[in-house]
Amino acid sequence: MQKTSETPLVSLVIPVYNAMPYLRETLDALPAQGLDDSQLEVVLVNDGSDDGSETLLAEYASRHANYRLIDQPNSGGPADPCNKGIAAVRGKYFFVLGADDVLTEGALGDLAAYAEKEGSDIVLAKMAGLNGRHAPSSMFRRTVADADIVEDKLYNSLTAIKLFRTDLVAETGAHNPTHLRVGSDQPFTLACYLVAKKISVRADRDFVLIRKREDGKNVTSSARSAWDYAQLLTANIDVIVKFSAPGELRDGILRRPIRGALRKALHPRFLQLDEQKQEAVVAEIAAAVTPVYTEAVAAHLGPLEQVKTRLALDGRTSLLRRLLTWEKGGGKERLTHDATGFHLDLPEDLAQEIDGELLRGVPVTGMVRLEELAVEGAQVRLAGSARVKGCDVPPDAVQLRARKRGTEDWFDVSGSEVREVVRGGDRALEFRADVDAAPLEKGVWDLSVVHRYGSEELVNRLGRLRSQDIAERRHRLLDGTGRKELGLVYFTEGFGNVSLDIGHTLLPRSGPDARVLTAVSIEPDRRLVLLAAEGADRLRASVHADEAATGGRTVPLVPVGEGLTALSLDGDGGPRWVKVEDGTGHVVLAIPAAVSVPHTPGGGSMLSAAADGGKRTMRAAARRLGVRRPGR
Repeated sequence: MQKTSETPLVSLVIPVYNAMPYLRETLDALPAQGLDDSQLEVVLVNDGSDDGSETLLAEYASRHANYRLIDQPNSGGPADPCNKGIAAVRGKYFFVLGADDVLTEGALGDLAAYAEKEGSDIVLAKMAGLNGRHAPSSMFRRTVADADIVEDKLYNSLTAIKLFRTDLVAETGAHNPTHLRVGSDQPFTLACYLVAKKISVRADRDFVLIRKREDGKNVTSSARSAWDYAQLLTANIDVIVKFSAPGELRDGILRRPIRGALRKALHPRFLQLDEQKQEAVVAEIAAAVTPVYTEAVAAHLGPLEQVKTRLALDGRTSLLRRLLTWEKGGGKERLTHDATGFHLDLPEDLAQEIDGELLRGVPVTGMVRLEELAVEGAQVRLAGSARVKGCDVPPDAVQLRARKRGTEDWFDVSGSEVREVVRGGDRALEFRADVDAAPLEKGVWDLSVVHRYGSEELVNRLGRLRSQDIAERRHRLLDGTGRKELGLVYFTEGFGNVSLDIGHTLLPRSGPDARVLTAVSIEPDRRLVLLAAEGADRLRASVHADEAATGGRTVPLVPVGEGLTALSLDGDGGPRWVKVEDGTGHVVLAIPAAVSVPHTPGGGSMLSAAADGGKRTMRAAARRLGVRRPGR
């Protein structure tokens, strides 16, 4: 639909069933949306309310020419009023809002302007919870103009609380299935996602406040059965198959119904159904999941979930019922390891009836945790722990691995002070390891933990899980003199794993590229400190008594040659640290003990000669001291 002078830019759809007293706050927020009456259409669908919502809707609709009210008998669920409202919209874009939720100031105008600027078909709007309501967050870590459904985890937000280009509905035939008692907007949103050419995410502020009702009557909070979830599973998979081809995209999007509706259908709530309905649930799951159940899709599930799913796909309802009865009675998913490898640890009577290959073919998740981290010069000293999630057996051995990113170069560091500990209820090995960064080649080196169980080896990146005592900050790596910066130890963006950037190949320096070359006594009570530093006119220096570099006093820097800078200090008992700053940050450098050199031939000091432009004198002195210019 192309916007014309006769069509609004945005249509807001609000399905309503007994939403008092929250409805008034929802409606009162609409005039502040940054859109005038010609740009905003409000479609109110009263689904047979009888708590006063119907009266309030009629009042607001009578006061605003751009509001339309659709009255209908109660349909029994949220799907029908959503469909009726969406079918009635005339705007270029539409947005569906819960009758107890609230738009923040300027939200619709902001989202529509963004869609117009970016050419977006869908714009996801960051939400926040009211009254303790959980708001989805995994897809709102950053604003993204052109988001990927899988990589940006858009599948975790399948409500219709977002801005849609209205033409998507005609292109897909998308609708909210009225037979679904749970998640009826999920197939609708999936269809729109899969045909949209561009989906954007706005995460820079809260646009919608979603409410947990004090009376507990949120549509999403009512009890659901295993049959309800089995029907939702089928509806979602049908849409995904219709609008996607087999491959990575389909397998990735299937994560949502597989980890959502399928797991909830195969929950102990399954036992609340009579046996005939249980058979219907198993048949529904088998029909929907079997055609799409690739290895990649199975990997979305944990070990016990994979076993339950396979029993359902094979139609083994009786054994599935027994397994769920064990789980309901307190049975927990646990792995063990023996000569045959890892396998799911189940009671003997159940294990004997389940194919051994199925029990041994379960996924194994390695877990490593950074316990301590310290950087001293070029030494990276750390402690870590390693385990398998849900496993009763600790590793046989553990070591640290450093791998140069983008290459096949790597080396291992054996763990020391290895001891068995408990982490997350699992048996683990804790260890210490040191990495010497001084001999490392230029590049980014990623740290991982290798933990071995018999002949099996697991490798997991280190750092994402870490002690709360470890701050996520960068650490400078210095050479043995403490004067040259080798690189940085840092936590990677997003995942937060530990890496070493040697030579600043990825990260800029945290301050100027400066280092102390030497200090010389030039007069009985004077020292000259010689630094290798480019662009002395852009640098500032201060001297300090300790490495904390607080307080101190500013000193002038004097260029004395190409890449060489000097500063003058009081006698040898004065400051021991110099802080050199530029626009990128600062470095704090140790000042070594001064050595003595003769005065210049004219009787003046080298500092005076430098200040007077005697660069050759200073360079000669530097040569006598064995100092080489940077780059030589």
